[in-house]
Amino acid sequence: MRCLAAAALAALILAASATATIKPARGISGITLGMTPTQVAAKLGRPVGKSRTRWYYARVWVGFRSRRVVEVTTTRSTERLANGLGVDSTESEVRATFPQAQCAQTGTFRRCRLGTGARGSRVTDFTIGHGRVLQVSVLQLP
Repeated sequence: MRCLAAAALAALILAASATATIKPARGISGITLGMTPTQVAAKLGRPVGKSRTRWYYARVWVGFRSRRVVEVTTTRSTERLANGLGVDSTESEVRATFPQAQCAQTGTFRRCRLGTGARGSRVTDFTIGHGRVLQVSVLQLP
């Protein structure tokens, strides 16, 4: 019985990592940092809105610098990391899962950041309001 339970748990973990749509310091929704606008359009289709440096999709936006993706942000509660964290997770869950995360007040929200924050580095930000994750961003800092 113990072997069966362990096998079931392993299968769930593998399934979660296979369907993870947020990959810290890499990307979200199949969009990875460094992609071109053509590659983004091939993955997500036509955006519902555009500005000079940002494309907007339903609850996801993609930021560009020098025609390369430097930001992907989601507010979709269905987008998750392999460990299950995502929009609607609590700050406590983020801190327990990532003790190295640097959490601080930024204006009216809190932000928990994975990564050094050094120039040119890749980071993953959890924007938190009322104790819950409101959005997750993967960024290439300038």
